[in-house]
Amino acid sequence: DFIVTVVFSFLWLVGSSAWAKGLSDVKVATDPKEVLLLMSACKQPSNKCMAVHSPVMSSLNTSVVFGFLNFILWAGNIWFVFKETGWHSSGQRYLSDPMEKRSSSYNQGGYNQDSYGSSGGYSQQAGLGPSSDEFGQQPSGPASFTNQI
Repeated sequence: DFIVTVVFSFLWLVGSSAWAKGLSDVKVATDPKEVLLLMSACKQPSNKCMAVHSPVMSSLNTSVVFGFLNFILWAGNIWFVFKETGWHSSGQRYLSDPMEKRSSSYNQGGYNQDSYGSSGGYSQQAGLGPSSDEFGQQPSGPASFTNQI
């Protein structure tokens, strides 16, 4: 997408410049004063030649302006398409990754997985039923809910 956008931007620039140059040549070639000077009939003193009205070029000028505006639109879009490529994100790989910071903080503050296993992470020692002393048994350590039935 990035390369296609750059190519289209370049083509809009070249096309708009060529159309502007072509329009300039058309304006010179169709200038009524120049046309009257080139006509042999107007060179004779007995003939009186004059332009009735000058050509209207406003729509052609507008097309040149819109061509350059379209180039600006495509050229501005290059940045946004570049940000979506892998080339933009590859320049940032030397910065510290925020995911690495988050995962290392979980392992330091008692959030690691080992604390929920057999080392007593969710063990209950008192409060939810008769203790093992009342039944004449010796407490053998913390018992989890999964072992009590």
